[in-house]
Amino acid sequence: MIPSAPIARILLLASAVTLSGCASVPPASPTSTPEPPPTITATFAFPTLIPTATVTAVPSPTLPPAIAADAGPLLFQAAFSPDEGWRLSSDADGGASLSGGSLVIAVSRPNASRYVLAPGPPAVDFRLEAEVRAGLCSAEDEVGILFRVGPLEEHYRLTLSCQGQVRVTRVLSNGAAVVAGPADAPSAIPGSPAVNRIGILARGDGFTFYINDVEVLRADDPYLLAGGFGFFVRSAGQGQTTAALTALSVYALQPEASPTPAPE
Repeated sequence: MIPSAPIARILLLASAVTLSGCASVPPASPTSTPEPPPTITATFAFPTLIPTATVTAVPSPTLPPAIAADAGPLLFQAAFSPDEGWRLSSDADGGASLSGGSLVIAVSRPNASRYVLAPGPPAVDFRLEAEVRAGLCSAEDEVGILFRVGPLEEHYRLTLSCQGQVRVTRVLSNGAAVVAGPADAPSAIPGSPAVNRIGILARGDGFTFYINDVEVLRADDPYLLAGGFGFFVRSAGQGQTTAALTALSVYALQPEASPTPAPE
């Protein structure tokens, strides 16, 4: 015969086991449906120039005697305002804009170029002074000035690479040809960011080119005798080049002095 006390303990244990088996299991959390990712629309964002706080300053301008002696009346001076008549455009390959008192051109495709023509009048013989500022610029990228731009946009262009080389190219409808250079320009400030002054003296078919008021090239070419002006940027292999034209002035030249006849 089993004592009553152990029987009572057995009954209590059985009851506890039964209750634990009947314990409710918390319901599983409902499966949440993830939201679809937002749709991203690709747009071309016009790049800004690198801040100019670290730009190496060029020497204070002092015109070479050859340029100063030929100074004539002012033909055009850029204010870089929208009402001057600048024709600007932008697309997936880059673009141009007026920003901060300058003309900014960006090229976002490798081995490509862009230019913008100035709204000034055409000129035959002239003295040109410009200031260019490199933003995003690798060694072989180029910035430069177009001159004697014709009705079909045939032109000459003086370009300065970001490693400090200059070149003069003639561009006609049937192709381009190098007129002078490439040549090192020791007076140029290479790299990015950097500011350089460009000078061009054109009389007839003879040209003299200056970087930071130092003569770097001379050339003679008879093909284009008059025309307008513009700003040029070319990207090499990197595919992202940005530069600004911050000043542009064009002057007529004084007539050449007639040679004094030798005494008889």
